[in-house]
Amino acid sequence: MYDVVQKNAHRCVFLLNLLYNKAMELTRYEKAKAFVYEQFAKIHNEPLRIAAISHTAMVDSCVTLLAITRSISVEKAKIAALFHDYAQYIDNCAHSEHARLSSLHAHQYLSQSKEFKVYEIDDICFAIAQHSKKELFDSPLCELLKDADILARFLENPDKPPTGIRRQRLIDALADIQT
Repeated sequence: MYDVVQKNAHRCVFLLNLLYNKAMELTRYEKAKAFVYEQFAKIHNEPLRIAAISHTAMVDSCVTLLAITRSISVEKAKIAALFHDYAQYIDNCAHSEHARLSSLHAHQYLSQSKEFKVYEIDDICFAIAQHSKKELFDSPLCELLKDADILARFLENPDKPPTGIRRQRLIDALADIQT
């Protein structure tokens, strides 16, 4: 009888630790989300502010669906989504530079938060830096962010369907969601 109680106690402790770790992950995401949206709220140009908030929210939603279907870390994917176009909206930089500069902003935030391991920061920032290179194939997290960005753009404006590799990525992303 003691062995059964002890095994159940160990299972309870394991489950509590698992739940605690999941809560900590969500907290990291929620903190990053609060930071990004606080910065977006400071954008004086209303159409740019609205675009920043709406597109980021759409990519965040799309990346969540795709991360679940592809068994990729939802937390890392959602944080990458938050920062993927950050410099485009905050710095109003050239589109050709926005992915690289957004990854630098993300690196600064994630490093200063002291809540992320180096490899997590590297994974997230690499995905952000690569997300505009839709014609290249990279890590699963990079591919996820690229596809979520394309899916979000399509959902925002379905009258402007993507062409070429973007079209194929959209088809593949929709197929992933269906399965």
